[in-house]
Amino acid sequence: MRKVVKLEGIPLTEGHSGLYLEVEDGIVERGIYYALVPVRGFETLLLGKDSRVAPTITTRICGLCQVTHAIASVRAIEDAAGIEVPPEAEKLREVLGLAVRVYNNLLHQIIISEDLFPEKKEQLGFIREVQEVRKFAGMVLETIGGEIIHSPNVKVGGISEPLEEFVKDKILCRLSDILLKLQASFSLFREKLDDLWKREGLDEEFGKHNLSFFATDPYYGKKIDFERFSFVLPQEILEAGLKRRASNLFPVIDGKPFETGPRARAVLFRGYKPKGGVKELHLLRAQENLDALKRIGEILESGRFDGELWNRKTPSSDGETLGIGVHEAPRGTNVHAVKIDKSGKIIYYKIVVPTEINFFAVSEALRGVPATKVEFIVRAYDPCIVCAAH
Repeated sequence: MRKVVKLEGIPLTEGHSGLYLEVEDGIVERGIYYALVPVRGFETLLLGKDSRVAPTITTRICGLCQVTHAIASVRAIEDAAGIEVPPEAEKLREVLGLAVRVYNNLLHQIIISEDLFPEKKEQLGFIREVQEVRKFAGMVLETIGGEIIHSPNVKVGGISEPLEEFVKDKILCRLSDILLKLQASFSLFREKLDDLWKREGLDEEFGKHNLSFFATDPYYGKKIDFERFSFVLPQEILEAGLKRRASNLFPVIDGKPFETGPRARAVLFRGYKPKGGVKELHLLRAQENLDALKRIGEILESGRFDGELWNRKTPSSDGETLGIGVHEAPRGTNVHAVKIDKSGKIIYYKIVVPTEINFFAVSEALRGVPATKVEFIVRAYDPCIVCAAH
């Protein structure tokens, strides 16, 4: 029997989203994943503003992905204006991005722990251990960024506050214990993920797709050609009733849908050979937490950060140069593009976030799976819907 199924409000994910499914004999033949969060219009809101406020405003897109927007925003403005950033400031920005990666990824583990732990007592014990690591990541965000949430120290031109040596040593001293805690929670997470797959009768290729991957760097982010992006409108792919309700665009790269995120980074920069299913997405995301903490240690041990870290040059450009800022966010490649005029005001702003890129990846991964299991596909991508509908 063939039927159309519409699900709205996918549990255990961040933000309000929906699924359109064409189902034949209980198996999804076609699926489309889309956002239902109202568009706030950040790109329009920024027009005419002093470009130096863009990082502050764009961090308000989301309470989860805040510092990644600040980093992408300042890098875009600096690129447009030709502002050189002290290398130590770039390193501290990378640390902030890695800290928010851990902070976000572990929140995802907490959210899906309801799937992983049938026993409430064991679930709460896991959450307590994970929260200890998140508390450390939050301390790094607050110490270097100025706040856990909005990171006011991230400025166009660098970082406004130096990192004193004794504070850096305090972070490094705590890091070893935190790594041990994270390794223990990772082992338990992997074990419970295996149990979930067995309990639900899922195979290793559950959620496999044939899309290519997109990422720019394993840790921080490298500039890309923004002209590679184009956008499919909801009206082009959704049925009549949903055309007016879906609130996201569907970005494609070189005219094709891609997957971005932890698997893309592993494939493109670590030589990982993907199995294809979504189970490995969970595991690769968890592995990135360990890699991120180790990388934080490497960066902080590499030198001193207690000098001047802020080039205070006023941004100015010709109104034509397109500045590109890229940050490898927890969920994948986050891109900001900006044009500013001679007075430093914004005349063009565009944001492409990883969840937007992954809408098509989720949709492709739904093909061929039982309709009763589709939510496991969505959750594996850890979508941030409020970012996608900025």
